[in-house]
Amino acid sequence: MSVETIINRIREEAENEIQAIRAEEAREVAAIRARAEQSAENAYNNRMAEGQREIRQLIASRESRTRIDAKRIVRQAREDVLNRCFDEVSAYLKTVRTRAEYPGFVHAMLEDSARNLGQSDIAVIVHPDDRSLAEECISRINKEGFSLFLSDEQINTDGGVVCMRVADRVVIDNTVEVRFVRLEREMIVAASGILFHGEP
Repeated sequence: MSVETIINRIREEAENEIQAIRAEEAREVAAIRARAEQSAENAYNNRMAEGQREIRQLIASRESRTRIDAKRIVRQAREDVLNRCFDEVSAYLKTVRTRAEYPGFVHAMLEDSARNLGQSDIAVIVHPDDRSLAEECISRINKEGFSLFLSDEQINTDGGVVCMRVADRVVIDNTVEVRFVRLEREMIVAASGILFHGEP
């Protein structure tokens, strides 16, 4: 074998080895590139998923705040309506004495008190402006077998009566103010049902 053949063979083997190295290098570069691309795609997908999750949380948080604010506004509006109703009732009660139905109211309150206290001596206490009306009502009720009498005591009220059974000092307060307080809860429930169709 000649030197030239040996050199050619060495060149050929070197060339083959260089091509094999280059092919291996190309495969490694492709694998590295594929891993890098996959890693970049995974990072992108993870960031997108995280971003979407953050957006959903932000939307949910804003929706929740909006619902809470809306409920607060509705509740405040309901309270305002009820307060206006109670203000109107309160204004009405301050003028109840001037109303055409007031004598019937006083008679009904006296009769209610007499029936609850029984047929013993019952002192009737009224505002000074209601004395003559109370005397008329007492006269009619006593014809039914009761023993009511007008007390010298006076009460400061927008209307109504206070009755006291003399024997044991049991008192029934049927003034408009006390009746209003007694009925307030029922009125709130009734007004809510009417105004808001039973919504809480």
